[in-house]
Amino acid sequence: MDERIKSIRMEEERSHKELYEKETLYAGESWLKKPVNTVMELLGQFDERENFTALDLGCGVGRNAVAIALHFRGRDCQIDCVDLLPMAVEKLLENGKRYGVEDALRGEVSSIEAFPIREACYDLILAVSALEHAESEEALKTTLAGIAAGVKQGGLVCLIMNTAVKERDKQTGQEFPAQFEVNLPTKELKELLDGTFKGWEVLKETEVPQRYEIPRGEMTSLLETVVVTYVCKKR
Repeated sequence: MDERIKSIRMEEERSHKELYEKETLYAGESWLKKPVNTVMELLGQFDERENFTALDLGCGVGRNAVAIALHFRGRDCQIDCVDLLPMAVEKLLENGKRYGVEDALRGEVSSIEAFPIREACYDLILAVSALEHAESEEALKTTLAGIAAGVKQGGLVCLIMNTAVKERDKQTGQEFPAQFEVNLPTKELKELLDGTFKGWEVLKETEVPQRYEIPRGEMTSLLETVVVTYVCKKR
């Protein structure tokens, strides 16, 4: 792993630890206050099933996984939850206990690219603001291929990813390299997704420009991005 990737991951770990220490899941004003709407809207497609399996890549403290487990509470539900940060997985399991769904959650500390996705295992695979943290473009491509193979027939993939990211110092206006391991142009990512999931039914595909502030060590970054949401069903 080169020094650039190490530096990005160290900063990501620092900022996430800071958030996880001060924020409670489904409370406060950060992105932890609620699950992602797109993810929750998909769950009704599985309501007739007796059992349900999901993989949450980049699960964090359970923002989506805990909500999914609550949706399927009382049924056979298994969610594999993967995150690079041990603290995130620890708090994921604590949140599972807090909400009474700990039996549905299985946490594993791993990078996205290192986690072995079992073939035809999952009804749903989701990766929310996670795939841009694959180690390289090649690792991203390999992970996407693993995701495609890991979904059962009739299953869904839900991906939300930052593209075309630009960052600048809020105070000075000076631009600096985006602190994401993979920073693809929006068009290039969409071509990659369309190629990976060729023949699948695309249920949702959006590009939404966003701008927000994010702490970067001693400074605040103004971050501009185009967020791509891509939901598809395996025929």
